[in-house]
Amino acid sequence: MSTPYTPDQPDHGQNQPTVPLQETRPYPQPYADAPAAPAAPQQPTHYAVQPQPIPEKTTVGETNAYALLSIIFAFIAPIAGIVFGHLGLGQIKRTGDGGRGIALTGLIISYAYFAFLALFIIAYVGFIVMLFGTMGAALSELGSYSSTY
Repeated sequence: MSTPYTPDQPDHGQNQPTVPLQETRPYPQPYADAPAAPAAPQQPTHYAVQPQPIPEKTTVGETNAYALLSIIFAFIAPIAGIVFGHLGLGQIKRTGDGGRGIALTGLIISYAYFAFLALFIIAYVGFIVMLFGTMGAALSELGSYSSTY
């Protein structure tokens, strides 16, 4: 006869009944040699929370000078804004200064302003050429009339 099991004592499998394990499948397997489905991964019971880095505040003194010049020249002279924007991004990448967003903004505005100016000049010159072409045709027609008086 076995000794009675008490909750204070650890059970080492001596008092458990031995029941043969049965493999039960809810659905018949079509292929006997098919690999078994992988077991679902167990979800962790806790998640490691990593703190988000606090963004550092920058001041004008810590901002790259070429980036500031890029945003200023973007509205005045777009080619200078493009040059200073690229110089600023290069320095920011090397030294780690602040002002990457300002340099990018200066570059975007400079390129857009330059494209707008280029299209405007092309349209303006095209309009002038069309005007002179129309005036030349009108003058040649005016001179071709002869008077019968």
